[in-house]
Amino acid sequence: MKQQFYQQNANIQIFIKDRLYPRSEAKVSVFDSAVQGGDAVWEGLRIYNGKIFGFEQHIERLQNSAKILAFTDIPTTQFILNAVKQTLQANKFYNDAHIRLTLTRGEKITSGMDPRLNQSGSCLIVLAEYKPPVYDNAKGIKLVTSHIRRNSPMHLDSKIHHNNLLNNILAKIEANLYGADDAIMLDNWALSQRLTPATFFW
Repeated sequence: MKQQFYQQNANIQIFIKDRLYPRSEAKVSVFDSAVQGGDAVWEGLRIYNGKIFGFEQHIERLQNSAKILAFTDIPTTQFILNAVKQTLQANKFYNDAHIRLTLTRGEKITSGMDPRLNQSGSCLIVLAEYKPPVYDNAKGIKLVTSHIRRNSPMHLDSKIHHNNLLNNILAKIEANLYGADDAIMLDNWALSQRLTPATFFW
């Protein structure tokens, strides 16, 4: 199922590093690590009736992922919470909103993979959008099992919630080709791991 654009998101305010920007001005540098090599971690949160679901658990995973990737400047939980609250209040989103949190290693002094080139601190991005549930739970969804496998922990541990989502994108392309709503992704031992955008519970 294809997500749609909602007019409520046309002029949203987006938090980047330490302040809010209107959608038309929200940008990161071409030297940012997320652009240079997908060097970032992320979390997706939802807000229901003014409350953020599982906030503490999501932030703990974000911070742990950043620690594993040896980020030297990781925002505190309070800083992230304040940034999220500021963003939600600016956009007047109190229900049916999705929050995409991204923490990049920050801007590099020159292009390259070496983290020592990052000398200006990490960059937190808080993108909140109005997004009602995509799928109709009463009708269910159509799934396919993708031939694209999840990365082995020996290669790139999926417990690190990193920005390298090419496996997920390739699996979603496969689902689109088959007219399915989404794809189930397996690991190398053919065990069910997740859907392309979310954890799979059964």
